[in-house]
Parts: sequence; C-alpha cells; structure tokens
Amino acid sequence: MPRKRHRSTWGTNEDAGNGRRRLRYWADLHDGRGYVRHSVTIVGSRRDGDEALARLRVEHSQDRPTPTLRQAWEAWYLPDLMDRFERGEASKSTVSNYLSRWESHIRPAFGELPVTDVRPLDIQSWLLSGMTRSMASASLCLLRQVLDMCVRYEAMDHNTAAARYRLPRGIERVRPKDVLTLSETVSAIDAARGTVAYLPAILCGLSSCRVGEAFGPRVDMGEVRTVTASGMTVAVVDVTRQIDARGHELPSLKTPQSERPVIVPEPWSADVIAQEGPWLCDDGCGSPVSRRAARDAWLASCERAGVSPIPLQNLRNSWRTFMRWELGVAEDMLESMMGHAGRNVGEMHYDRPREEVFAQTVAGAWMRYRAAGNGCNRDDLGQSASH
Repeated sequence: MPRKRHRSTWGTNEDAGNGRRRLRYWADLHDGRGYVRHSVTIVGSRRDGDEALARLRVEHSQDRPTPTLRQAWEAWYLPDLMDRFERGEASKSTVSNYLSRWESHIRPAFGELPVTDVRPLDIQSWLLSGMTRSMASASLCLLRQVLDMCVRYEAMDHNTAAARYRLPRGIERVRPKDVLTLSETVSAIDAARGTVAYLPAILCGLSSCRVGEAFGPRVDMGEVRTVTASGMTVAVVDVTRQIDARGHELPSLKTPQSERPVIVPEPWSADVIAQEGPWLCDDGCGSPVSRRAARDAWLASCERAGVSPIPLQNLRNSWRTFMRWELGVAEDMLESMMGHAGRNVGEMHYDRPREEVFAQTVAGAWMRYRAAGNGCNRDDLGQSASH
C-alpha cells in the first residue's frame, strides 16, 4: 500500500518509514544557492512533522526568489544606466568606466551570488584582494549603486555595500589648496599670453570658471558678447557645457545652477572678444584646446612669472578669494557668480541675478579697486591684454 502524503499550504510532510518524516520546503538559507527547495528528515510522528514544518514556516515564510547580482545588473541597473546615457545624464566615458569596472572587478567576485549573499566580510576581503585604493573605492561605489537598486525592488532588505569598509593602503594624492593673490594671478596670466593656457586661465582666474567649463564656450553659437557696465567694456561668456580631460563634451554641467554667464573684465575682455572660434579656447583645428597642454603651459607660465605654481583648477579658488578680500564683492553675489546653488530658500529658489547685474558687480569692483590706488592700476593689471 503506497504511503500517504500529507500536504499543507506551505511545504510537505511525508512518511519516510521507520518512524521518520520527510519535510520539504522552499527557502533561502543564504548558503550561496539562493531560493531553492530543501528537504530535511526528522524522527517522530506526523504531528511532530507538522510542528517542525510550522517552525520552518515562521522562519522562512518571508523568503522569496532572489536574483543573482548579475541578474540584477542586467535586469535593473544596466537598463537604467543606458537610459540615463540616452537622456544625457551620464557621459559616454562614465558608461565605459562602469562597464569596465563591472567586468573586471565586480562580476568575477559576486556576479553569480544571490544578492542576499553578498556579505560584508566577503566585500572587505574583496577590497583588499589586490586592487589599488582608487579602483577599490570606485568599484565599491558601483557595487553600492547596484545593491541600492536591489533594495529598491525589494530583492533584499538592506545594502551590505553601504557599510564603512577599509580600503587598500596607497599613496593619497592630496589636491594642493594654494591660491594666488590678485597681483600674482595677473602676473601668471600675463606670462601665459601667447600660449594655449592664456584664455582658460582668464576664464578660471578672472571669471570663476571650473576647468571643464573654461573649455566649453563656443564663439560660433553666440556665447561670447560684450556689455558696457560702469564705464568698462566687459566680455560676457555663457557657461552651458563642459569638456572632459579627453576632449569630449559632457552631457551636463556639475549642477543646474552651474549654467550661468561669467564676466571677463577689461582689458582681458578685448582678447576674449577677438577670438574667432568656433570654440573660444580653440586649438586652431576646430576643437577645444587640450586640457593637458593647457595645464602644462599654465605651470610653465607660473614659473616664468616667478609665482608659486598652482593647478589650473585652483585659479577658481584664487578668484573667489581675491574677489572677496581684495575687490570687496559680497559673498552671496560671489556664490551666484560661481554657479553655486545657494544656502537658503531665497538664494535657491528666488534669487536670479541677470548678466547685467553680474557685469555691473564685476566692473564696479575692478574700477573701485583701481581708483583706490592699490598699486595695481589698469596698466599694471592689464599689460597682458594691452601689449
């Protein structure tokens, strides 16, 4: 006579003979296999089997089929990444870097594991398994993003990559924080005249641009024009795009507030307006100047000017410093001119200074500074543009 199988609404309780019961149920035991069918044999009666099955149900009734990390990448993260690329929210280089990071470091280590089995100890061991510090940090960031999406789609309860991990030891490159004074900035820009660093240095050091922003304006699209303010003819340059280190146009600026007009004062405004394009910082072949070439030319110009060499990106910090403490421009106006979002509700949502206000502010500050007899009159400060 065949053994009678007793089913419940969750799992099965079967007679295995000799006073034993075979219990079968579905669960994720976090052993690397994911949500699969399990079987366990106990000694006891059918009632004992029902009680054991009830305990297992309490323990595992919330388990659910769990995707592997590779499945989550392919089903959720990669389509989202490509959608952001098509909408211009992620650059081609960003997509390329993410794909390379996934294939080289993340997929080999965790790709076939259920996402609930990506454990903190395994992550820590992986980070110290031979990657450089920078690559470990970047790979951890991408893993965290993929697991964030798994949490969003309720494939796991919390993101194990979000914990604080120890990264490999390495030589940390600390960005120099040195800035130049107004006179040092002008001297270095004067020394850069005639080199590929001249215009980028003007836009960064005299107009608040980030380095990538300085290479983005186009003359042929009307993004450079003149405005007369406080008796000074200034150049107004629209910041609408930025160029990365490879010479590629990025899909967006750093923040929405970064799109703004920047003001170039006299006498450097004449050199800016005189450019024929198509790019303001054109290499002569219809492409933006190489950022590497401009960087090297800038450091050499600092040496010729006898000032301490600073990275081209630090010119923006220099501009912020001397505009505040030497030219006396109000801090909130400088924040707007730098493209910062603002710190309060009024600045973030209501304050919309126009280019005429920026032009009046910059021109007025320079005219007052020169009129005060600070030892830096127009000829002293502007000899680079008046040669």
